[in-house]
Amino acid sequence: MNIELSRREWMKGGSAFALAALLSGEASAQDMTVPGFVPSPETPLRLSSNENPYGISRAAKNAIIEALETSHLYSSRRDRRPILAELLAKIEGVDPSNITFSGGSGEILKTLGLITAVEGGAVLTADPTYHGLTRYAINRNVPIKHIPVDASMTIDLDAMKEAYTDDISIIYLVNPNNPLPTIMEKNKLRDFCIEMSEKCLVFIDEAYHEFVENTDYATMVPLTAIHENIVVARTASKIHGFAGLRLGIGYGSEKWIEKINEYITGSSNSLALAAALASYEDTETQEFVLQKNRESKKIVYDLFDKHQVNYLRSNTNFIFFETGIDVNEVRKRFQKHGILVGRPFPPYTTWCRVSMGKPEDMVYFAEVYEREFAS
Repeated sequence: MNIELSRREWMKGGSAFALAALLSGEASAQDMTVPGFVPSPETPLRLSSNENPYGISRAAKNAIIEALETSHLYSSRRDRRPILAELLAKIEGVDPSNITFSGGSGEILKTLGLITAVEGGAVLTADPTYHGLTRYAINRNVPIKHIPVDASMTIDLDAMKEAYTDDISIIYLVNPNNPLPTIMEKNKLRDFCIEMSEKCLVFIDEAYHEFVENTDYATMVPLTAIHENIVVARTASKIHGFAGLRLGIGYGSEKWIEKINEYITGSSNSLALAAALASYEDTETQEFVLQKNRESKKIVYDLFDKHQVNYLRSNTNFIFFETGIDVNEVRKRFQKHGILVGRPFPPYTTWCRVSMGKPEDMVYFAEVYEREFAS
């Protein structure tokens, strides 16, 4: 989409519509709903990074446009953080003092890795999992202890507990996990968090929280208000589509919120905060995204059931499926048809992660899969 804004359009209040059109173009620039779009290796469908294919909501776009009027000021001059903290505290049933913000949840992960490097100790985590914290910590010579998932590809809390030693300062869990879209049973996880938080920090990354519909799941955010050594990270990147805007949320005791704020090196920007205030209240758009995610997953489930492909039912916006051949070969064959799928996730090198695009995108994914792998 090529949109040119004249100086007059930009300066006058009516430029809001033009800017909204500019912002909306990116979400649908490369998907099967665009008339005449043909996926190619140069313009592929992005089914590789677990992004929201619908982009930010209209309410969030309008909030950004309004916030542009004061974007030349440092955020402290019009600080939206306390207002957003009040909103999220009401949603989650905690106190605003239990909340902090960052430029994406990855910044909170890295900050906890930095704290471990400075204060000493090791990290205990699952394998495979999302390694935003551990990659950063390893580069600062922090020892990492990886515990394989169990036979159901779920994080093994019993094995984690057995692997704990006195040098562990952080237990890092991702729930739902990534690249394995599995969850830990809520009661077992709650008991684990309470018990192990008496020994070290228990940190749970809940990036895909909003997508979970499994009744065996529960967020651990309420525990952060009553147990000192439990921290939870969330992100607006997924269901809210803020992957480029960058906004992370940390929940924890006042002790850990103060420590994260002391060590963190970045900050949340005023446009992301304004957009989040609108987006978190826009439950209609969130439900739309969830419904479309269900439709996309069903298309892929039906495909894999038809061809008896082994896969994990997902608690997220991606599916992990068995390929039977090296995933790098799978990626090449999909890319030839203009589809990007997930990178290798050892030790599951004959499995592949595919992100959910729009339902129309997943119909094309199914057509390519049948052409390349089922004929």
